[in-house]
Amino acid sequence: MEHDVCALTDLADGAKHRVVAGGEDILLCRSGADIRALRNMCTHAASTLEEGRLRNGILSCPLHGARFDLTDGGRCLGGAGYRPLTLFPVRVADGRVLVTVAG
Repeated sequence: MEHDVCALTDLADGAKHRVVAGGEDILLCRSGADIRALRNMCTHAASTLEEGRLRNGILSCPLHGARFDLTDGGRCLGGAGYRPLTLFPVRVADGRVLVTVAG
């Protein structure tokens, strides 16, 4: 199901924005025109990612420093045992950010 989660103007370039949609804790991340929606949870230690650093499409976990490439399906850029992040389909329509969450 597609959820209207925020206005595009609420998500500046290089910013993160936490929302809840379809029962999921979701972190929106914007790098230029690229917007990603991901489960707000590190795949290693189950810590939230909203306080992590976002730079050039790479999101760092604030707890252990794991880095995830959001431009490449959320894969981890190092660290054994880290699974890719869970990403949700996202699109922009009429100035609104829409995220699809199964369920």
